[in-house]
Amino acid sequence: MALQGYRAALRTPGVPVVLTIGFLARIPFSTIGILLTLHTVITLQESFFSAGLVVAASTLGIAIASPLRGRLLDRHGLRRAVLPSLLFQPLILAVATLVPYSALVLLALVGGLFAMPVFAIVRTSLSVLVPADQRRTVFSLDSVSTELVFMLGPAAATIAAVALGTTTSLLVVAGLIVLAGIGIMLANPPTRSDQIMLPTRLPRALEAAESGMLATGEAHHEARVAQNLTTGQIPVIDERTGRPVHELPAPSVRPHLLTLGGLALLAATLVGSLLITATDLTVVAFLEGDGNTTAIAWVLAIWCAGSAIGGFVYGASARDIGPFTVLLALGVLSLPIAASQSVWMLAVTTFGAGLALAPIITATGEAIARRVPEQVRGEAMGWHGSALTAGAAVGAPLIGVVIDLAGPRVGILVGSALAIALALTGFVLRAWRLRRTRRRLAW
Repeated sequence: MALQGYRAALRTPGVPVVLTIGFLARIPFSTIGILLTLHTVITLQESFFSAGLVVAASTLGIAIASPLRGRLLDRHGLRRAVLPSLLFQPLILAVATLVPYSALVLLALVGGLFAMPVFAIVRTSLSVLVPADQRRTVFSLDSVSTELVFMLGPAAATIAAVALGTTTSLLVVAGLIVLAGIGIMLANPPTRSDQIMLPTRLPRALEAAESGMLATGEAHHEARVAQNLTTGQIPVIDERTGRPVHELPAPSVRPHLLTLGGLALLAATLVGSLLITATDLTVVAFLEGDGNTTAIAWVLAIWCAGSAIGGFVYGASARDIGPFTVLLALGVLSLPIAASQSVWMLAVTTFGAGLALAPIITATGEAIARRVPEQVRGEAMGWHGSALTAGAAVGAPLIGVVIDLAGPRVGILVGSALAIALALTGFVLRAWRLRRTRRRLAW
């Protein structure tokens, strides 16, 4: 493992700040799902099914809005992207403490639509601050810190809900979201390379010579570049207009993501998230069925610890391990959970499955970031976040039905089978595409 890669990444100016912002800003958002559930069940005296609908509405709103927020980030900058969330999401949470259940579902959906795009901001900024060959390392650090957030946030929210009540807890989270939004806007991390370096022009004599070449039509219209050796990003001045590229009409993300390869990456993200949700539900159902609900928290903590270790190892690896290889590993490592016969065996198998949890998020995010130009990377990261959210939203009811009908062991087997099948399909499609490319080049 190349641990020096982590040292180099953390020494890059701006990276520690962005990672810290991501960690702190995600804490209040990690608590919203559990607090809405507890508010519905404890305060409003509704069923867990009703609570599930509230969380599903919130999740749907986030999935719809993520690409739109990413596009806003690309076109209008970080502060314009954060401001609507800063104004409306805390207000919606505050109002949610006053309304009956029927209105809560609608508010949860609207709140999801105004969710702060922390994921897109952090990943887009990290992709700008470091060269492409360090992207996996910093994305892995971000994934590990996210695991820590989701180990601490929901647990703290549950304790607060019991001690202070769900109404007070939701108001506290609304205040923390305000602080997170203000902190992000004040820090204003870069989301485009031109924010950390200015495009440079050639010396006047060389510029005159180049203009003469362009006038004779002997040179093709390439963008003039000035590469920053620290960041590896390439801000450009377009030769045809003489304007910085970021001032030109933004390119579309569609030609890069709405292709066979792009859709396959989004599908891998969705199925990986579905399997993660399946593992979560399986652990809960397994231990609840055995009457050992007190073990749920520490077994899930061991699972998250496995994820943190796996993410750290994956980020330090010098080998190029693609997203479909990681998805296959996640599917295979999750299979032994179905054979668990005791709490301790369940803890060991979930730890093993966790080793590929953070890597699947990192691998798919890195592949999508590499696939798109910088000008639309925020929107692409929004689509990645939507795929993660959609996987959890689809996985919860799908695997829940399977567990209800056939038990938790079958639930995790179904999730693993989907991941393995998609990974193998990805390998086949990649081999077919390579063969087609070779034939085209041979002609």
